[in-house]
Amino acid sequence: MPVTTGNIKGGRVARTRAEQREDTRTAVLDATIASLIENGHAATTTRGVAERAGLSQGAVQHYYPTRAELLDAALRRLADQTAQAVVETYSTGTGSDRERVGVLVDELWTLAHVAPVSVAFEFLAAARTDPEMAATVAHLVEHLEETVFSVARQVLGGLADRPGGRDWMRITVITIAGVLLTASVPSAASLVPDWRIVRRHIMTSFDTWSADVPE
Repeated sequence: MPVTTGNIKGGRVARTRAEQREDTRTAVLDATIASLIENGHAATTTRGVAERAGLSQGAVQHYYPTRAELLDAALRRLADQTAQAVVETYSTGTGSDRERVGVLVDELWTLAHVAPVSVAFEFLAAARTDPEMAATVAHLVEHLEETVFSVARQVLGGLADRPGGRDWMRITVITIAGVLLTASVPSAASLVPDWRIVRRHIMTSFDTWSADVPE
């Protein structure tokens, strides 16, 4: 006999309080992500998120007392969703190590131009002058790094665990983020090299690293 949880009402299984709380958190975070994409970081407020999610502001603050905590949780969820999508698409890829790395680098560049990911960069940049966000951004950066490394390990296999692999990935992500942030400033956009040039330098650094470490 199948096991059910919760009470049966009107022929339907009532959701437990834990499930209801999780549904509320998901609704809040999805509303936050939607607001970040549509309105940007500066215009995303707790009140606006509450209205979008169909909740009271107090309900949102019950789960995320500060705006910084709300944005941090939303960006973590976004990072996890993006990582899962990349792994599902590329984890069965074939080809040489260099070819698979090239595919992953191109995907990072493509993702950097997708609104949700560019919002994450905006959040990190804003933390430089926002004390409230600065208090949480270090943990977010650690989560993002671990997410990137987890994706690389699943897509590239043992290559990602070779000595220096994490440093190479850090430099690659920082390079792409720096190019994106510079390009977002109209007066500085002309300083940004074409992606083909950036990519060539990234792949050259990969060749140098991979040639210097044992299999």
